[in-house]
Amino acid sequence: MHQRCEVCENFRPEGDLKPGRTLEAVKFGDRIVLLCRAHAGIAQSSSVTSFEQLRELYTEQNGSRSYVPRRARIPTVGAATAPRSAGRRLRDSA
Repeated sequence: MHQRCEVCENFRPEGDLKPGRTLEAVKFGDRIVLLCRAHAGIAQSSSVTSFEQLRELYTEQNGSRSYVPRRARIPTVGAATAPRSAGRRLRDSA
């Protein structure tokens, strides 16, 4: 499975499936977002500097949903690398 632009993937799920398409890992605040050259260029020309501004830029025309997902596909710098604990339930720790 190959990686795709995070905007294209949500805006046009069946489109732009060309193999070998160049993606750019662009940092907005603490978040790294995979974007195609076109969407990275639009963000740059719109002077987007934060992740919140990027989500606002790529919001549905008649809605409140953004085409940029909140969850990162690429781990952020300084993200915890330790595995999660077993859980908080009493029976999980036994």
